[in-house]
Amino acid sequence: MSLPTFVFSLGAWVTPKVFDPLRARLAVLGFSSECLPHPSIGAEPPSKTLADDVASLRDLLTTLADKGKDVIVVAHSYGGVVASAAVEGLDKSTRGTADKLGGIVKIIYVSAFALDKGQSLLGILGGNFLPWMRIEGDYVYADAAGAVGWQDLPLGEQEQWNATMLHTSRLVFSGEATYEPWRDIPSTYVICEQDHALPPQFQEQFAAKVGGPENTYRLQSSHSPFLSMPDEVATLLQDIAKA
Repeated sequence: MSLPTFVFSLGAWVTPKVFDPLRARLAVLGFSSECLPHPSIGAEPPSKTLADDVASLRDLLTTLADKGKDVIVVAHSYGGVVASAAVEGLDKSTRGTADKLGGIVKIIYVSAFALDKGQSLLGILGGNFLPWMRIEGDYVYADAAGAVGWQDLPLGEQEQWNATMLHTSRLVFSGEATYEPWRDIPSTYVICEQDHALPPQFQEQFAAKVGGPENTYRLQSSHSPFLSMPDEVATLLQDIAKA
């Protein structure tokens, strides 16, 4: 029996490089994986929307499913909003009723936004961007990224990752969720308990909705455990895949 393919849905401001350490470890365990950049990150002009990111990820998921691949989507941070919309109708059960092979078998939210249909990021933030988000027209930057996103890395590594950060299009924050996949697709949530970007109390609310206590896992990490503890995350993803 072949192992599923992991597809990562990025958070805002970052590039696929952030998942390289984790993907290397998954490869050693025998898992293939994919991670596309979101069109909204680094876009010039910054006019891309949530819908653009959803379409990009959906194209990849459809391609893999059409090849007969079983897919596990791993969504991080803003990537949860993208993934939730992108997976609609691509789960293995739905595809099976149309005599199609492959499809999404699980979704793993890692310190990710799991929004109800009709909600937006800006909406759940009360209509205001967070203090560490710097707005310049339609550009949104993450200031002090190391202290917010990966404070559990050594300072030198924080600075290296800070240098890879790009702007995100302002429009993605007002994009509304269109689908609640946890109602149809087996879903789990990984809470990062030292998270400064998406505080654990909010993650707890998402986790209760997505899968409940029996499908909730915890890591003593910052917002980016795939950087600070890639070995542990790889093992956890393997365990979830085989559960």
